[in-house]
Amino acid sequence: MTPPIPPRSISIHATPLTPEAFPPFGTVITSPLSPSTTTLPSTPPLGSAPANQGTALKYTNISPLTSTYRLAPSGAPAHPTMSMFTCFPRQLRPSKGGQLFDVRVLERHPYTTQTFVPLSTSSNTKTKSLIIVAPTLDSPSPPATSSGTPYFPQAKQGGPPDLDNMKAFVAEPGMGVTYGVGTWHAPMVVIGDGRVDFVVTQWVSGRGGEDCQEVEIQEGVEVVVSEEKVRARL
Repeated sequence: MTPPIPPRSISIHATPLTPEAFPPFGTVITSPLSPSTTTLPSTPPLGSAPANQGTALKYTNISPLTSTYRLAPSGAPAHPTMSMFTCFPRQLRPSKGGQLFDVRVLERHPYTTQTFVPLSTSSNTKTKSLIIVAPTLDSPSPPATSSGTPYFPQAKQGGPPDLDNMKAFVAEPGMGVTYGVGTWHAPMVVIGDGRVDFVVTQWVSGRGGEDCQEVEIQEGVEVVVSEEKVRARL
């Protein structure tokens, strides 16, 4: 684990997760159709094509599965993998105006994207996910071979998380995310009263420090959860 980050005094406010808000950190996976759409549109929406004998719409390239393990120091081969994270509601503590969730760790996968797609929720629509992400500060000697790309947003930098520009998003039920290569993020957080099962896809090489890196935030991140808003505060 990277050395702990000393206590800081920073406040951020969570906003709803949208495809437009997330590009600096990755991509959002969500249906482009309204929940009320239950019949096939007469004209395929932009970006889709008819499929399954005219009973479905197919959207291609909705999110990447990117590997940059060729840049890893070990040179160990990597392979794509699919796993399942069964995530249970996190422990919250009471506070005026809502409840608080404390985050103590951020992690990143320096050579792969990581995608979380929710399969189901064991409860109702009050169960949501909290997505906490941060840009990366410059390292003392950034790798000369690194360059930013749409799905490698942090590649040009190799340092610790930039807490001054941390962001928090609330994902509604059914929304998934792909974290860009090297993007600092909190482990998946489920808030509410139900379990959420996520299918997770990424590349791995079996080299721990190249597959995942973690950093402890001594004062953590406080997320205020209420009916009206969710506020994240460091």
